[in-house]
Amino acid sequence: MAEPIVHIDRLNSWYGKGRDRKQVLRDVSLDLAPGEVLGVVGESGSGKSTLAKCVLGMVADTTGTLQVNSRRPQMVFQDPYGSLNPAKTVGWILEEPLRAAGVKDNAERRKKVADFLPLVGLEEEHLTRRPAQLSGGQRQRVAIAAALIQGSKLIVLDEPVSALDVTLQAQILRLLADLKEELGLSYLFISHDLAVVYQLCDRVAVMTGGEIVEEGDVDTLYDYPRHPYTKKLLDASLALD
Repeated sequence: MAEPIVHIDRLNSWYGKGRDRKQVLRDVSLDLAPGEVLGVVGESGSGKSTLAKCVLGMVADTTGTLQVNSRRPQMVFQDPYGSLNPAKTVGWILEEPLRAAGVKDNAERRKKVADFLPLVGLEEEHLTRRPAQLSGGQRQRVAIAAALIQGSKLIVLDEPVSALDVTLQAQILRLLADLKEELGLSYLFISHDLAVVYQLCDRVAVMTGGEIVEEGDVDTLYDYPRHPYTKKLLDASLALD
């Protein structure tokens, strides 16, 4: 059996200090296999985004085991407009991760960017545009490209389609699925939308109060939920359909 790309065992995390120190994650245990898409679902405040930040090494106050067997894991955020530098062109934005990785040759960076554009459904003409000149779907494609261009095999996706309309959501989910297969990626997919999770994920973990209360493959968990909180989420999702 292949070694997990992420191994988490009894992970706890806190924010704040002194009297303001507040525990967010409580004994979270998870494995993410290579090539797998693991969804983490829960309402706002459940701890799912904190879990994502822990995987990326952005939370210092933790106990337990957190092992990430991938170099330079990257994140795609909910709001691509907020995560992209509005003053820079798409070309500059996509070259910046390469600069950070030590690629000093301008021609090498430009070639890498040009080769990457078709993978995410962008054209060469987009390179001279700034984020405000792109559609929401195009901005998210730029954000995905920026996360992938260094060659990371682990991508954390934090509500990556929630800011898009249903048609664009379907396009971005299809793009993510295609990229996973083509590049051999693993995704940790954070979402409150159970319908979106069902479309993309292999397994799903349900969080509330900083704990994982249920975990399983999507078909089994959606058809036969055991925990009352999971049933509540699924009922709410069906009510919206």
